[in-house]
Amino acid sequence: MSHQEHAAIAITLRYSPLALLLGLFTPALAIDGQPVQAGWKRPIVMPIVPGRHHVHVHVPYILPRRIGKADLDVMVAPGQTATLEYRAPTIAYMRGALGGPPQKYPGTAATIVLLVFMLLLAFCAVGNAIVAASAETRSVPTWTPSPRRTIPTLPPVSSSRSDEPALREDVTARAVTGSTFTDGDDTATMSFAGWPFAFRTPAGWGCLGAKVDLPDAEAFICIDESNPDSGQRLGVMLRTCAQPCDDTRTAAMTKDWFSAKFEKVDDTTNFAEATEQGKYRLELDHFFGGRAASPKWQVAVAATAPAKSRAEVQKVADDILTQTS
Repeated sequence: MSHQEHAAIAITLRYSPLALLLGLFTPALAIDGQPVQAGWKRPIVMPIVPGRHHVHVHVPYILPRRIGKADLDVMVAPGQTATLEYRAPTIAYMRGALGGPPQKYPGTAATIVLLVFMLLLAFCAVGNAIVAASAETRSVPTWTPSPRRTIPTLPPVSSSRSDEPALREDVTARAVTGSTFTDGDDTATMSFAGWPFAFRTPAGWGCLGAKVDLPDAEAFICIDESNPDSGQRLGVMLRTCAQPCDDTRTAAMTKDWFSAKFEKVDDTTNFAEATEQGKYRLELDHFFGGRAASPKWQVAVAATAPAKSRAEVQKVADDILTQTS
C-alpha cells in the first residue's frame, strides 16, 4: 500500500470539570466494532484504510452501566487524518458529543442551573440554621407535658385583668418531693394577672404565656433564662373547676392532666415522678379555693429536668403547692 493509500483517525476524549467523577472511569472507544485502547485528554491516533468508518464512544459507569454514548460515521480519504473530539455529558442520561473539534459538553447549561439552585438551597439552609440557633437562645423551648397535650411557646396570654396576686408569707411550706425554698435561697416571684396565687422560682428564671388544649385553661411555661440550655422546664396550668366540683369532676380533670400513673397524696393533691435515662419528669395537680368539699380551681404542674439538677423544679412545684394550700 502506497503512502497515498494510508489514512488515520485521531480522536481526543474529554470530560467536563463539572463532571470530575468521570475521570475515575476509562472511556470505551471502538472503530468499526473493534475496541481501541483509550484514555482521557490525550490524542489517540488509529491507522485505518481509506473509506467509511464507524466510531463509537461511551463511558462505562455504575448506573446506568453506560453513559454518554456517541456514534459517528466518518469518510476518510487516502492520505487523510480525520481529527475528531468526543466530549462526555455533564448529566449521566444524556448522549455524548462526537465530531470535529471543538465540541461542547452536553448538559452544561442544565448542570450550572442545578448547581446554582443547590448552592441557593445550601445558603438558605445555613441561614435558617443560624436564625434558628439565634432564636433558640431567646425563646422558650417547646415543652410537652403529656402525649395528649402540647404547650408550645406563644406570646404572653393577654388578659383584661390587671390584678396581680401577692406571695403569701404566712403559709406552712408543703413538699411532695425534694425540698422547699428557704430564706437563704435567691428567688424570683412569678405573679400572673388574674391568678389567685403567686409562686417562687430560682432567680434568673422567667415565665412566658402558653396554650394548653384543656377547656378554660391558662398556662405558663417557665425556664432558667440565664441558662436556656439547662434542660429545666416547668409548665403551670390553672383552670376553674365547674360547680359542683365534686369527686367525679375532679377525678376526670386529674385524668386529663396526667400522662402516666400517679399517686394520691391527699383528697386534693395527686403526684407522679420518674427518672429515665438521666431525665427527670414530675407531674402534679391540686384542687384549692372555695369550700373544702367543692374547690374552685385546679392547678397543675408538669416539669422536666436533667436528673442531676431536678432539685430546682422540685422546689418550684412544692412552692406552687404551698401557695395554693
